[in-house]
Amino acid sequence: MLQIFFTYVPKVFLFFALNTFITPVSTFTIPTQHIRSRSIVLTATAFDSTTAKDLKTEIENEIQSTKRGLQASPEKVAKIDSLVKSLEAICPYSEPARMPIMGGKWIVDYTTAPPPSNGKLGPFVGIARQIIDLDVGTYTNYLSVPGDIEKEWLSARLEATFVEWDGEILDDGERKENSVSSDDPDEVIETEETPSNWFQSIGSVFQQKKTEQPSLDYGADSWKVDFKTLTIKVFGFQLIQQSFAEGTSRVWKMSYLDDEGTRIGKHIGSLALVTL
Repeated sequence: MLQIFFTYVPKVFLFFALNTFITPVSTFTIPTQHIRSRSIVLTATAFDSTTAKDLKTEIENEIQSTKRGLQASPEKVAKIDSLVKSLEAICPYSEPARMPIMGGKWIVDYTTAPPPSNGKLGPFVGIARQIIDLDVGTYTNYLSVPGDIEKEWLSARLEATFVEWDGEILDDGERKENSVSSDDPDEVIETEETPSNWFQSIGSVFQQKKTEQPSLDYGADSWKVDFKTLTIKVFGFQLIQQSFAEGTSRVWKMSYLDDEGTRIGKHIGSLALVTL
C-alpha cells in the first residue's frame, strides 16, 4: 500500500502543481506581515479613501460565499470582476510595483485561476499564500493543507525570482523580439518594418517620419517572474522537487496598492483576490 502511495501520488501532485502553479492569475491582497524592504518614496496620486473602503467592503462581501473561487457562479465572477476594476481605477500610486509595501506575506482569498492558486491541490483544500522579499528579489507561492501551517500535512512551495519587466513579450517561456506591449498584456503593437531593399531605403528618406512614441515604463507596475523550483511535502517529508526549465517566466502586473495593505496583481487570463 505504501509503495503504491509513494509511486502514484507524487505523479498526481506533480501534474496538478506544474499545470496550475504557473497558470496566469491576478490577485487582490492584504498582507499578514511585511518583510523589511528597500526604502523607496513615491508620490501618491489623488485617492478617495472612502470610495476605496466601500469597494473593498463590497468585494469582501461578494467573495465570502465563493470558497476562494471554488464555488463562484459566472454571475458572481462577473460582479466581483467589475468591483475589482472600479478599485483598480483609483489606485493611489503610479508605480505600485516599486513600493516597499509590496513585500510581505499575502493570503489568497479568491481567484478565478485553477488550483492550487485558489488553495486546492488535487482533492485537498487549504490556503494559498504569496511571500515576497523585496531585498533579495524572491517570490514564493505556498500552499498549505489545511490552512493552518502549524497543522499542515501537505504543502507545495513554488520558488521564483523577479525583476522589473522591460516590456519584452513572453510566450510560454520564449521571447518575442521587436515587439512592445501596451497596458493590455494581450495587445501587441507592431514596430515599424525595416526597408527590404535599396529602393525602399532611398524612398524612405523622402517620407515623413512618424512621431516617436514615448517609451513606456513597464517596470512601474509589472514584474517578470522567473520560476525556479517546485517542492511538495507530505507530513514534512519531501515528496517531489522539480526544477523549471530556463526561461519559464510570467509577467505579473500590480494594478492596485494602498497604504492599508490592499494589493491587486494580475496575470493574463484570470483574476484572484487575496486578503487577510
